[in-house]
Amino acid sequence: MSLLNKFKLIIANSFIIKILAIPIFFFRIFRINNYRVLCSNFVGKGYGDSPKYISEELAKDNNYEIIWICKNINDKFPSYVKPVKIYSLKYFYYIATSKFWIFNTRIPVYYVKRKKQVYIQTWHGCLAFKKIEFDVEDKLDNNYVKNAVKDTNYTNLMVSNSSFCNDLYKRAFRYSGEIICNGTPRNDLLVNRTDLSIRSKVCNVLHISKNNKIILYAPTFRAHYDKNPYDINFDDVIKVLNKKYHDTYSVIIRMHPGIKNPDSLISNYNNYINANNYDDIQELILACDLLITDYSSTMFEAMIANKPVIIYANDIEKYNKDRGSYFDINDLPFPISYNNKDLYKLLLNTKMEDICNGYDNFKESIGLKESGKSSISIKEYMDERIK
Repeated sequence: MSLLNKFKLIIANSFIIKILAIPIFFFRIFRINNYRVLCSNFVGKGYGDSPKYISEELAKDNNYEIIWICKNINDKFPSYVKPVKIYSLKYFYYIATSKFWIFNTRIPVYYVKRKKQVYIQTWHGCLAFKKIEFDVEDKLDNNYVKNAVKDTNYTNLMVSNSSFCNDLYKRAFRYSGEIICNGTPRNDLLVNRTDLSIRSKVCNVLHISKNNKIILYAPTFRAHYDKNPYDINFDDVIKVLNKKYHDTYSVIIRMHPGIKNPDSLISNYNNYINANNYDDIQELILACDLLITDYSSTMFEAMIANKPVIIYANDIEKYNKDRGSYFDINDLPFPISYNNKDLYKLLLNTKMEDICNGYDNFKESIGLKESGKSSISIKEYMDERIK
């Protein structure tokens, strides 16, 4: 892109931001509703992630009005949630009049926060393999960096699940405010594991026989695709597992929500169940019998649920050059395969129950603090802020 075109793009983006901020300023004539909560899951992806589990806790006493940003107003929401379509007039009204904002990503750049509003950042990957935010500032777009600084300055509370995460927020987010380190709200489900209906729900929605074993494949986002990282031969994986365990297997594929064309990237696969539109990956993790991933934070969440995890890392060298990582992949408590041959051999020679044996030591090394009561802690914080 030429220098002139870059300049034109900057001017155009600046103009759009100012236009979108106008209705927010206008609706500031209305008072802030102390019990109104504006929630976002990847700015319109549907009802899921940590904001979902905080909302479920808030709904128990009927005091809170829960507004949910969505791109599709026909998405399924519980009765206590009011969906609002992004960029509608109501959307801008709720931005200006909600006491609380609860987001799992950075807020959009055009948001303008009032003094008495409270911004709670739950982030979507407390435990991260790949380096993020200001730890890779040289890899980030300048506009993103500017908005990240503004976002951090707006933030009143961040939600953590470990000593590792506390340090990450302070360094990579340049955040010096309040942190509640009592677990991740979306992981309350994985810690408590009391709702046996979740597996039945997943099987019903995805049309899986309840007697089948479930393999969940959940790879992460990549900025570049020089090599196809999604080349697992799941037909052969199932043959290997059938031979060893004599069970019937179903493969669920759930790509990272940041990928814009997930279906096209997995079009080479056969005999899999597409779960890209399934909002809550925590439910998929809880329902699965084995997680296969690459560098996604789902590996750590499956660990929290005590599920076997196998890493498939056929592009690890390229991936590390792009972003770098917080852990040496060999120090993680998960067996690693670098190609299909490695994967088959690993499946044949490894007992699923043995994979989980190294989890406790790793949890201790990162200072993991998943209490199963994170959502309760956030609600208590919100109740106190209203007082």
